[in-house]
Amino acid sequence: MDQELCLVWLYCVIDGALRSMIGTGRLRRRGPEPDLTDAEVLTLQIWGEMRGLASDAAIWRDAAATLQGWFPRLGAEWNFVRRCGNLAGVQERLLTRLFGPSGDWNACDGLPLPVCHNVRAGRDKRFVGEAAWSFCAAKNEMYYGFKAGMLMNARDEIYRVWLGPANGDEREVLAGLATGMAGLLFADKGLISPHLAYTLAGRGVTLVTPLKRNMRKTRPQWVLGQAMRLRRRIETVFGRLTDGFAIARIRGRDFWRWSARVIRKVLAYNLLLRFGRDVAAA
Repeated sequence: MDQELCLVWLYCVIDGALRSMIGTGRLRRRGPEPDLTDAEVLTLQIWGEMRGLASDAAIWRDAAATLQGWFPRLGAEWNFVRRCGNLAGVQERLLTRLFGPSGDWNACDGLPLPVCHNVRAGRDKRFVGEAAWSFCAAKNEMYYGFKAGMLMNARDEIYRVWLGPANGDEREVLAGLATGMAGLLFADKGLISPHLAYTLAGRGVTLVTPLKRNMRKTRPQWVLGQAMRLRRRIETVFGRLTDGFAIARIRGRDFWRWSARVIRKVLAYNLLLRFGRDVAAA
């Protein structure tokens, strides 16, 4: 990957999205504009996630050592870390602005996100009243933390994310997430619900799930097989987020900072995927 080309491309995409969001207005109600622009801070954050840097401070140190010529007004570390936290809400709006559902099919699934090892859960004081216990079917074990409900389009881009306690009901989550879309929606057996299917059908969305053993088959086997092959692509995306972006090993002192890093990693994955496609197309 040409790093300089990727960095310039990343800044142009983020700056263009911010301008389209803000228009002629501004993010701050009062006070002077900072020397390091919001687009530059967001670019550095996502660039750091692409490089596998573990914290805001690590991103600042890397930028100070290697990107001072590109960002001459980088400023102090404490100010950069504070700005990263303040722009957490903007990251969510960027995700919505840059990525959206496909018209023919989309997929959904839940990703377990533990916040600590099980033996330390009883002593954890960071997420009291927010994190919860649940069972991870993939690893066949209990975990303490949160769950991310995600929607993926046909281009393998995550375009909508919900974060909540690990024991949350995914069917309720999906009912709130699946808006402004149409077509087929592939999901797993845990989302089988006549009420949910009826609710989504009223929005023009057809919920497609594998059948349980005691359910009668009303669709041809090849249709179910093709649907599940498409749905497994979101599991592949989860593998990339877990292995390449360490999304299941995020540290945070509170839910606000922790959730901001989850969204940031999803943005980094999506933008890196789109950059590769743009380069290949060029």
